[in-house]
Amino acid sequence: MRKLLFLGTGHGMPIASSCSSILVEDDKNNLLLDVGGGHDILVNFNKANCEPTKIKNIFITHYDSDHILGIVPLVRAFHRWAEPQKRNIFCSQEVKNAIDSLFQYVAKKHYIPVKEHLNFIILKNKETHKTNSWEINFFDVKSDKSPQMGCLIKFPDGKKLAFLGDEPLRNHYIDIVKDCDILIHNAFCLDPQQDIFKPHEKNHNTVKEAAINATKINAKNLVLYHMEDKTIKTRKKEYLKEAKENFRGNVFVPIDLDTYKF
Repeated sequence: MRKLLFLGTGHGMPIASSCSSILVEDDKNNLLLDVGGGHDILVNFNKANCEPTKIKNIFITHYDSDHILGIVPLVRAFHRWAEPQKRNIFCSQEVKNAIDSLFQYVAKKHYIPVKEHLNFIILKNKETHKTNSWEINFFDVKSDKSPQMGCLIKFPDGKKLAFLGDEPLRNHYIDIVKDCDILIHNAFCLDPQQDIFKPHEKNHNTVKEAAINATKINAKNLVLYHMEDKTIKTRKKEYLKEAKENFRGNVFVPIDLDTYKF
């Protein structure tokens, strides 16, 4: 069985959810897509009855606080709750520099004994890596903000999952993500709420735009993430409605701790 576990679905400053972090897993392998913004990632692992120490692979898209700071509690968990084991961290050199800088001052006593078991894989544009039976193609999204990477995961059965980070779809990597089975796309707010949440100032998209992008690349399923949470009580109904008006495939609108099987 393969699934996504949403440890966080919120944007950079959530008030009713956690910052975005998604665990992709099957019976033999897993990959954590971003690590959220802090210690609440351990709370959500616990609520999901999932051990954070089972994480084998981590992909950190960029060094913005809501995507990277959860590495601190994870490293502490690796140190205190598990026997030493190799774990891969896929990231850019900029993210690696940020992690090293962070641990100079924060949780240093936990990082030092764990560091030798962390295999940092410094990514380059359109570079492919294999972990277990998964093939992962990483690409530079060419962000106008901090440097950011996205990825396409190809599973043994041929299914493909595209994860674009929290940026809009861009033409220079469409050849990689087109015809994917699952597209994970940021959807900061509903289209009529742009004046309230101002997604474009942050290089984010509305739900409508995410759905149009899914159609553009012929994705079969659209999964939304990195959402504002002031309207979280109506998110599933209203986000789904706007997405379905602009995309004919299946749409999944999660809240924290939801799972999506595929």
